[in-house]
Amino acid sequence: MTEWYTNPQTGLRVGLALIAAVLLVDIGLVIWAATRPVDGLTFLAGLFILGSLVAIGLMGYWISGLVQSAYVLDRNALVILWGETEHVIPLPQVQRVLLGEEVTGRLRFRGVRWPGYWVGYGEIEGVGPVLFHATAPLEEQVLLVTPGLAYGISPEDRDGFLSALQTRMQMGPTQWVEQASHGPAFARWAFWQDRPALVLLIGGLVALLALTGFLCFRFPNLPLLIPLHFDALGTPDRLGVRGQIFFIPLIGLIVLTVNGVLGGLLYRHERLAAYLLWGSALAVQVLFWAAVLGILAAA
Repeated sequence: MTEWYTNPQTGLRVGLALIAAVLLVDIGLVIWAATRPVDGLTFLAGLFILGSLVAIGLMGYWISGLVQSAYVLDRNALVILWGETEHVIPLPQVQRVLLGEEVTGRLRFRGVRWPGYWVGYGEIEGVGPVLFHATAPLEEQVLLVTPGLAYGISPEDRDGFLSALQTRMQMGPTQWVEQASHGPAFARWAFWQDRPALVLLIGGLVALLALTGFLCFRFPNLPLLIPLHFDALGTPDRLGVRGQIFFIPLIGLIVLTVNGVLGGLLYRHERLAAYLLWGSALAVQVLFWAAVLGILAAA
């Protein structure tokens, strides 16, 4: 068994540069938002920052796979290792080996790609569906074609890899292995197939974001003082500065976070308890919507 490494340097540098660029934009938006009154544009900037942080998390995950990438070869199979992802290709299943520069058909690619990083699915005319896990452009890759699917890889020592591959294919396997793919453990969680759980959590988050955006868009037109408490007859008995209205979505965020985490901890063994926690967090967002609408109606 021999291990053939990729060359992750280009992909790593470009990926880190992209993350740094996104962070610089986020910092600029934070500074810009902090120096102007709260309004709808403030909310949109915050929404962009939130989305960009998710994107940075994804890029960090992709980069971690890149730096842990390798191809393990023996007489029975080639195993593509990419972070927590693993693809097993039995050598008897390999019908032909193509060099990237020999490919002339048009490529349609779906996945994540930047210089030094090729991960995703594609279709090449004359080859068929291709699964890419490579750090080099197509013309520098090696394509292993099996029935129904080809694999695009890029060992750093391509000539050495091809020689070793040919030798092992000529020697024949010592045992039969199944062609298989294994993704990261979190991708196999039952949670992702649990529609009620997803509806409760996503519903709570959407309600919270919508409430925050609604307040931001309405904020410039609010009076300086707004009612914050009502007596038994519904008459305002306590006023506060208008900025205090944002304590309502802040409390909603705390409830959603705490209940979301507790529900996640209980989900595997006490699914009903998790549903109750997530459902109550969604109900709190609905109650806060009602409270905000009441305050604005009385303002």
